[in-house]
Order: sequence, then structure tokens, then C-alpha cells
Amino acid sequence: MKKEPRGTILVVDDSPQTLEVIQRNLEAENYSVFIATSVSDGLNILDSEDIDLVITDLKMPKVGGIELIKHIRDNYRDMEVIMITGYPSVESAIQAVKLGADDYISKPFTDKELLSAVEKSLEKLYARRKTQKSSYLKEKYGIIGESEVMQSVYKIIEKASITNATILITGESGTGKELVARAIHYKSDRASAPFVAFNCGGIPEELLESALFG
Repeated sequence: MKKEPRGTILVVDDSPQTLEVIQRNLEAENYSVFIATSVSDGLNILDSEDIDLVITDLKMPKVGGIELIKHIRDNYRDMEVIMITGYPSVESAIQAVKLGADDYISKPFTDKELLSAVEKSLEKLYARRKTQKSSYLKEKYGIIGESEVMQSVYKIIEKASITNATILITGESGTGKELVARAIHYKSDRASAPFVAFNCGGIPEELLESALFG
């Protein structure tokens, strides 16, 4: 069974030999790799594929890597960029980082240097995406959790929130029944009304009816 790729990478370089070496090394580590010999070809791939990381040469004919980085940062925010160049200088490195490159490696580089830079960039990207997803789920439901089981809970919350039926939520103490109840309430048409949590276990039985119904 084929493994899920560790990430999808676009490599832009006007040297076919460089592209071949990078593609071979990355695919050997189970990355999905697209290659382009020009910025214009790279932009076409960016428009049609979900790319996680772009590795681009600095100097290329017509349009160079600096322009590509500017375009990526203006149009594709959730993406990492590594700049590679055969013309290393402090000035070009500073310019690349200022424009949004996440890393900078100089030719000739070893396989280890390339793979290390790729792993570091993708780890940072995936960590950022996970944080953003957790924040989104917390904002949407008031609940933190991304497992398959929790995804099922979110689907149930969505379905329950559109009904006017009375809903019974069961579960052991501390499993988040009230959180689910709140999420259903604030996802429903009744969200503008207050959510009132009432601890029946804390009210003596003889006073429960009057406490609830007056």
C-alpha cells in the first residue's frame, strides 16, 4: 500500500540537472514533487496544485526567485519557501528573508542539508496549520480536539443544532457534556438567547421542581 506523501513540494530552477537531483532526493524520502524550469511554469503549478513548500533558485532568466517569493507571499499565505542560489551573499540572503523566504541554502549543498531544510520548513508549516485548526475549532465549538472521534462529535453537533427536538446528552462525569450542549445551543437559531446550565445533582430532590418551574 502506497504511503501518503509527507508533503507536496514545488521546485523552481532553470537548471534541469539541479531539478533532477532535488526531485530524486525528495521523492526518495516520500515527498510529492513538482518541478518547473521557470517562474511562469511554477506559477501555473501553484494555481493548479496544493503546494506545501516551494524551493526556488534566486537568479533565473527573465523572472527570478525574489519576484516569485513576493508573488507567493501576496497570494499564497499558507506555504513555506526555501531560497537556493549559486551566488551566495549576505545581501541576497537578507533580501530573501525580508521578502518572506523561510530558509536559504547555497549551492552546492549536500543531500543532508537539503533534506534538513525541507523537514524544518514543513514541520513549522504543519505546526502552524495545527494551531490554526485548533483555534478555529475552539472558536467554532468551544471545544478542542481533532481526532476522528471528535470529528464525529462535531458532525453530531451540526445535525443537532438545526432541530427543535429535546436532546439528551449522556456520558461519564468530566467528558464534556455541558460543552457539547453549549456548542449545540450557540450553533442553533436560539444562539441569541442565554444558555442556562443547571446542576440538578446539586439541588435537593424536594426543591428541584420549584427551582426549575417556580
